[in-house]
Amino acid sequence: MATLRGLPAGVLRGATIGAPMRWRGAPDLPTVAWYLIMLVMAVTLGILAAINPKVAIASAFGLAFMGLVLVNLTAGLCMFTFLSFLELLLVSSDRSFSFLKVAGFLLLASWVAYISTRNEKDTNFIAAFPKFTYVLLLFLGLALMSSLWAENPAQAINTSWRYFQNLILFLIVYTAVRERQHAIWVAWAWLAGATFATVPALLNPPTQQEDLTVRISGTVGDPNELAALLVAGTAFAVVLTVLSGRSPVLRLSALFATFLFLFGIFYTVSRGGLIALCVALVAACLMAGRYRAQATIVGLVTVVFVLVYFASFAGVDARDRVTTVQGGSGRSDIWKVGWRMVEDKPFLGVGSGNFSISSIHYLLVKPGAIERDEFIIDTPKVAHNSYLQVLAELGIVGLTLFLSILGFAISCALKAARWFGRAGDTQMEIFARGMVIALVGILAADFFITEQYGKQLLMLSPGDG
Repeated sequence: MATLRGLPAGVLRGATIGAPMRWRGAPDLPTVAWYLIMLVMAVTLGILAAINPKVAIASAFGLAFMGLVLVNLTAGLCMFTFLSFLELLLVSSDRSFSFLKVAGFLLLASWVAYISTRNEKDTNFIAAFPKFTYVLLLFLGLALMSSLWAENPAQAINTSWRYFQNLILFLIVYTAVRERQHAIWVAWAWLAGATFATVPALLNPPTQQEDLTVRISGTVGDPNELAALLVAGTAFAVVLTVLSGRSPVLRLSALFATFLFLFGIFYTVSRGGLIALCVALVAACLMAGRYRAQATIVGLVTVVFVLVYFASFAGVDARDRVTTVQGGSGRSDIWKVGWRMVEDKPFLGVGSGNFSISSIHYLLVKPGAIERDEFIIDTPKVAHNSYLQVLAELGIVGLTLFLSILGFAISCALKAARWFGRAGDTQMEIFARGMVIALVGILAADFFITEQYGKQLLMLSPGDG
């Protein structure tokens, strides 16, 4: 998530817009102007809500986000973390406009202003880690250069731009989270966003799909992606339950989120999500350090909870989907074609973003049963495996750089956990280990979804140990 340096607890600092109105025979015109502006905005949002509620919601979030990010970078990051779970609510019906992209631009502007007015080396990732910055640049450079040999150069350039936007977020998180409390705020923002994405879907589940299984996707838009984020959210919720001992309200909120996210994972009926949850539980037992006994107990209780739910409470269709393996709804066929790409162009791949474009050329390259060729011919799909997608598009070189970035993030968080442990800072040691578990959970889920440029993944990655 960020630096985790164990600095003294602090509070957000920022200028306050406006001031109390003073009457000295005549009103304070600047203050009156602020109130008039707020009144006009409120009326406008009210009218807009009657015309187009979705646009009104996006506009309200936009105004709130603009105010926060301009006042304080950390507050803007927390708000952006929350908004990243509401992507379906913040895009136009034709997907030509996304407020989340505007929010990202505002966050970038605030970050540039922040680092340009400060000379501290430890607030600038590039200055603090010049050697690793070259790894980021090499990865971006390879993605961009792949347009030279890609079947669709424009798609390669567009995907490279997506990589650039999200890796910039890597740098922003490093700068924004400078104090111990900042990391906890971002974790709470994650819980708030995941809760907002899950509760409406649980209360108003979708109709049955073709396979008769009801699966929720919330405001994230995809059941498997939602499950991956909820696995990480479960790790954060457990950690915050432990760290919120002095506040019964916060502890109960985090405990509620733990069970909510588990039920959310169940209702996504995502096999990848359940596997990721199991991997996260194993990681918790292995990486918990001196808290291994407690982590093992939590893991066993969770496993029992999962087994009892699917044995006694889950619907027959959901249980059959979880226990029956039938190629992952065409996933195994897509993987087979993806591996043919790797065998054909192992070092530099077919070009960034060109997996679904080039896959048709590998459908009949060699004998082999392909049961679901509609995912290659009619509606070409991505790899449904982040690592295979990077390997097929950018080759061994690209995958090595990609794994180096992820390895850097995990090693930094583990170093931070050990440092806090030696310093006797129990709370931040638990938090750092929880962050590793959350990251491992998402990375495990990424074996079944294509999310190598997911915003939440990059939010968990930066660190300095």
